[in-house]
Amino acid sequence: MAKAKKIHGLEPDKPLAECLKVILPVRFGEMTEHEQGTLEGSDIEALHDMRVASRRVQAVFKMFRQVFPKKKFKAEYNELRMLIRSLGEVRDYDVFIDKLQKLKRDVADKDTRAFDLLIIRKKAEREEKRKLLVNHINQLNKAGYKEHFLNFVNENL
Repeated sequence: MAKAKKIHGLEPDKPLAECLKVILPVRFGEMTEHEQGTLEGSDIEALHDMRVASRRVQAVFKMFRQVFPKKKFKAEYNELRMLIRSLGEVRDYDVFIDKLQKLKRDVADKDTRAFDLLIIRKKAEREEKRKLLVNHINQLNKAGYKEHFLNFVNENL
């Protein structure tokens, strides 16, 4: 799991809005730096790291929601939640498939055809969810979500 980066430039005497203008872009950048690996789909850890980073963004965002205009916050927060949900659906399959493979190894001396079939089915279902995730991320990119989020933070703090 990717460790959260240390955020430089935070001072206890600075106003909250100034601190959030530093914190949110750093956490958002951590999330988007795993986007390419998530889109490629070759490394399940990239997806996991993007999901963890997105949940960090969500935590900061939610914790300081009173700082933002209520209506605008709700729209931004919902967009982030939809992305987290898409990441989570794929990650849940990764975890389940890994557990199935471990169970299969534990019963290696027995007939494992049922495990093989279940693993194949879950991998196919995962791939369908991954395609939806990729589509979701591509739509966000097409809509300029990264710039939009950072502008939202800068304009509303």
